[in-house]
Amino acid sequence: MKKIISSLIVGVMTLALGVGCNQSAEQTKVLKVAALNGPTGMGMVQLLEDKEQYEVTLYQSPDEIVGKVVSGEVDLACVPSNMGAVLYNKTQKAVSLVGINTQGVLYIVENGNSINNLEDLKGKTIIASGKGGTPEYVLTQLLKSAGLDPEQDVTIDYLTNHTDVVTKLVAEEGTIALLPEPHVTIATTKQASLLVAVDLNEAWKEKEGSTLPMGVILAQNTLVKEDEKALSSFLKDYEASVNFVNEKSEEAAALMEKYGIIAKKEIAIKAIPNCHIVLEQGETAKIHLETFYKVLEALNPKAIGGTLPDEAFYYNK
Repeated sequence: MKKIISSLIVGVMTLALGVGCNQSAEQTKVLKVAALNGPTGMGMVQLLEDKEQYEVTLYQSPDEIVGKVVSGEVDLACVPSNMGAVLYNKTQKAVSLVGINTQGVLYIVENGNSINNLEDLKGKTIIASGKGGTPEYVLTQLLKSAGLDPEQDVTIDYLTNHTDVVTKLVAEEGTIALLPEPHVTIATTKQASLLVAVDLNEAWKEKEGSTLPMGVILAQNTLVKEDEKALSSFLKDYEASVNFVNEKSEEAAALMEKYGIIAKKEIAIKAIPNCHIVLEQGETAKIHLETFYKVLEALNPKAIGGTLPDEAFYYNK
C-alpha cells in the first residue's frame, strides 16, 4: 500500500510539474512584430516595453520588412496600406489584414503663402518622397479629383527621403512640399513660418467619401488559424497602446524618444494629434481599405500587387 501511495504522489507531482511547464511555455511565447519608425510604429510604444510577450523591431523602410513577412520570420507586421495588398498577393494569400493602424498623415506644406487648396497647385512644383508608394498615389488621385493633370499641370520632384524634403523646404522660400507626419512637425519646428496649406486627409474624405487608410497590421495566417488567442491578446494590447498614445501623449512621447521612433519627445507631443493613430478592425477597416484599393488599382495595379485582395484577406472576428 505504501508503494502504491508513493507512486500516486510521484505521478501527481509529475503531472503538476508538466502542467506548470506548459503554462510557463504559453506565458513566455513571444510574438515577433515588425514595424516602422514613424506613425505606423508610434502606436506600438507600450508593446516595445513588454518584452516578455513581444519582440518588436523597428525598421526605417517598408522594403526592409517585405522579406521578413514573406519568409514567415515575423508573426505580425505594420506596413503601409498598399503594401498590405502587395504582400497578400506576393505570399499567395499567406497573410491576413487584422486592422488599420494609421489614418491619413499627408499634408501639403509651403514655405510661402500662395496655396489655399488643391486647385492652387496648378503650374507649381511640389517636392516629395515616397515615389511608387502611398504618398504618390494619394497625391495623384487628389490632383485628378481637383481637375488637374498630374503629368501636365504640376511638376512633382521626388527626393530620396522625407529628411531631404524637410531640408529643402526649410531652406528655400517658395518651396511647396508633400510631407507626412511627424515630418510636418519636424519642419514647422525648424521654421515656424511654414504653413500647412492643404490637409490631404480631409481632402480625401471630401473627394472619396472615406477616411484615408495609411497603415495596416498584417498577421501570418499560421497565427490566425493556429493561435487565435495570441492574436486576440495582441490586438487588445495594441488597442491599449493606441489609447495610451492618444490620451497620455507626454508619457508616450518620452517612450518614442527612448526607442528612437522620434528623435525628441517635444516633437512627438506636437505630432501625435495629427498622426491619426487608430485601431480599426472588421467591417469598418474592410470598407475603408476596399475603397482605397480600388482607387489604387485604377491608377496602377502594381500598387496593390496586381489584383484586389479577395474576401479572405480581411480578418473579422
